[in-house]
Amino acid sequence: MYVLGVDVGGSKTHCIVADENGNSIAEGFGGAGNYQVCGIEEASAAMRTAVESAWQAAGISRKEIACAVFGISGADGPEDFAVLCPAVQKIMGDTKTEVVHDAWLGLRAATQDYVGIVSICGTGAGHAGRNREGQTLTLRNLDFITGNYGGGGEITRKAMHYAFRSEEGTWKKSGLEKAVPPVFGCRNMEEVCAHLRHHEMTKAQKYQMPIEVFRLAREGDTVSGEILSGMGHDLGRYAAAVCKRLHMCEEAVPAVLIGSIFQTREPILIDAYMTALHEDAPKAYAVIPEEAPVTGAVNLALDYVRRQRKRHGY
Repeated sequence: MYVLGVDVGGSKTHCIVADENGNSIAEGFGGAGNYQVCGIEEASAAMRTAVESAWQAAGISRKEIACAVFGISGADGPEDFAVLCPAVQKIMGDTKTEVVHDAWLGLRAATQDYVGIVSICGTGAGHAGRNREGQTLTLRNLDFITGNYGGGGEITRKAMHYAFRSEEGTWKKSGLEKAVPPVFGCRNMEEVCAHLRHHEMTKAQKYQMPIEVFRLAREGDTVSGEILSGMGHDLGRYAAAVCKRLHMCEEAVPAVLIGSIFQTREPILIDAYMTALHEDAPKAYAVIPEEAPVTGAVNLALDYVRRQRKRHGY
């Protein structure tokens, strides 16, 4: 008996085939899978590539999969599930399949009892939680207009904004003014401005910008530090809201932090997050999983198999 776990993120898709003890047998990878960004056709192709390459590496067929769990970035509400569930089922056929928001993968990867808060800060940001009564809450996690904020994209946007303001003298001086031009192959911010009038930022440039912000913040650049601490504070307030709405503020609740930005373990960001969260949940503590999020998908699939066995008495 095998299970399938799939982590469908904003930058890549990761699939693992595991045995009934949770041991990884094989894995496969695909491209970006957040359909809100790349479209359902590209997302479906990324999922299919990851899943089929994992099957082939494991040397098994789809019929040998007892359960598959897909944790998908962008699975935020009913409208999203109406698009994603048929796309996943098309890949998996009649295999038992569950589609969940990718936040749940992090929570299940980091906890045995599947209770706590989970915050994502990677390409984008998202927040969810589950209490001891099994009640769950997922924030909208859509975009800035609908209340969401955070992630590498926001760091890039602010870094560019304050680099230009530093150069023009409309805000504090920042090392961003010198760090940004080389990312674009330019000599100064004036050349960057001219470049952006005719070219969109590439994925590589968007990826590099947060790296520069982290570097400068660690070197003591005030503006870069404020970008990270400000984001950390805002993300902590989202987590606090989840905690309050699930009535967990008096508990020693784990705050599971996942995503590439949190994986930096940068104190400027995480300390600000925890300070904001502690305003309402003083006993909360941070957990940064050692396991990849896809492990949570495998665990959720195994949970389903165990429930089925218990229900049928074996």
